[in-house]
Amino acid sequence: MALFARSTYDILTATGPGYLDSFTGLVFFLLIGRWFQGKTYESLAFDRDFKSYFPLAVHRLEKTEWKAVIIYELKKEDRIRIRNMEIVPADSLLKADKAYVDYSFVTGESRPAKVMRDELVYAGGRLIGKPVELIVQKETSQSHLTSLWNHDAFRKREESGYQKIIDRAARKFTWIVMGIAALTALYWYMVNPSDMWLVLTSVLMVACPCALALAAPFTYGSMLRVFGKHQFYLKNADVIERMATVDAIVFDKTGTLTYTKNPDVRFNGDLSPQEWGYVKLLTSYSTHPLSSMISQSIHEKAKANVIDFRELPGLGLEAMVNGSSIKIGSGAFVGVPRNAIENSSLVFVSIEEEVRGYFSVAASVRKDITSMLNRLGDKCVALLSGDQQADKNQMQALFHAHTELLFNQSPHDKLEYIEQLQHHGKKVMMLGDGLNDAGAMKQSDVGIAVADDTGTFTPACDGILQGDRLYQLHEFITLAKSSSLILKIAFAISFFYNAIALSFAVTGHLTPLVAAILMPISSVSVVGFSSLAVRVVGNRVLKGQNEEKL
Repeated sequence: MALFARSTYDILTATGPGYLDSFTGLVFFLLIGRWFQGKTYESLAFDRDFKSYFPLAVHRLEKTEWKAVIIYELKKEDRIRIRNMEIVPADSLLKADKAYVDYSFVTGESRPAKVMRDELVYAGGRLIGKPVELIVQKETSQSHLTSLWNHDAFRKREESGYQKIIDRAARKFTWIVMGIAALTALYWYMVNPSDMWLVLTSVLMVACPCALALAAPFTYGSMLRVFGKHQFYLKNADVIERMATVDAIVFDKTGTLTYTKNPDVRFNGDLSPQEWGYVKLLTSYSTHPLSSMISQSIHEKAKANVIDFRELPGLGLEAMVNGSSIKIGSGAFVGVPRNAIENSSLVFVSIEEEVRGYFSVAASVRKDITSMLNRLGDKCVALLSGDQQADKNQMQALFHAHTELLFNQSPHDKLEYIEQLQHHGKKVMMLGDGLNDAGAMKQSDVGIAVADDTGTFTPACDGILQGDRLYQLHEFITLAKSSSLILKIAFAISFFYNAIALSFAVTGHLTPLVAAILMPISSVSVVGFSSLAVRVVGNRVLKGQNEEKL
């Protein structure tokens, strides 16, 4: 504006030639800088939406077999099966007689919607009740589900700290530049009035806050990409900032530290072949890790009419199967006193209010958990499990002596424990399977859902970690802390650039055209440094951990 005003004045008053050639060059280079920034932002957005997408899976019918596939592999007319509490990944037609779908974090409506056969079920809805089959009508809308995940209802209470810093710095920067420009104009008006406008224009142009504003989004954006390539998917950049401050980590057990591959499942009791089929059918309706392990261990099959299916978080399953009332879950749920069997988790079976036996499930612990817990050290403050104390000895062998091991914890108990830690000034990270831990995850400073081949994504979490990457948790926290350091260095580079450039501009050694060229270069330097530094640090930390593991 200053350069255009001066040029217009010169031309209209015939007092000078004006500087419209410099003005044209200025606009040209400014647009180049803006184009570069836009392209870089597009690259980050594309990578986040389509490559670093949630590791959600869904069961798709392939010939005669149901197989788990990543949701963005779904095509129109694919037949998929959605189980209780799973997210519908794409707009689909219902092929069951009816279903109840929870759209609470899509529309805010808390009451499940009733959907009838051949009606459309919209992406983002969560199935409530027994499994249904759907026919995909549209390919998965990753950007739509990403927007649901970022819904305001699931944001943390505190605003971004780095954004506050940027806002304060930008305001101060603006007033400082205006003050310098005013003093510079006054000085040159007294020394050489003919050059005053050129020098003033150079000062206003070269003092660019763009580099300052770009430092944070590109540093954290680059780190989001590094995390995504290693199957750790974060909601937004604010999560990285909060991760860097975490000093207390709380784990769930089943589905988090343990997983469903090759479990030792044994049944103590008496069931007929038909009842075995009923148990397999009912457990197949649930996405809970224990239900999945039991369902996979049973070979008998049964076709039955299932009505009034319910899954109570932390307790178990119940339904009417061919007229018989069946409950599968904890001892308290089916009505037996507390029991304990070493090295196993207990799942009781009750048919027509009669306890028929129990499954003892000794799940496998994920690889390299012990070394990961050792690296985390004193940050591991607690294990909160909804299971009985059957696996206490196994868990004690994994954790340090100072770590609290609490069993028989309800979802409300877990939430209260997180609140107590925060009341004592702790910054808490909660890791769970996303089923019974949604409240605790939302309450925690950072809530991470550990996922395998399941679509039980909870919008209350801040990140989704692929199960076989849990052993790298310490390295991810280290990278989050490194991001804060890289951001501070990028800020320093931006301030250093502005200080040097302003010193040349104030003394009259910069023309407006050169200032216009230097301004986008400052943005390029900060973006380049942030991206390169994140890549180098990411390779060093993650590669070093892999070499140590080998």
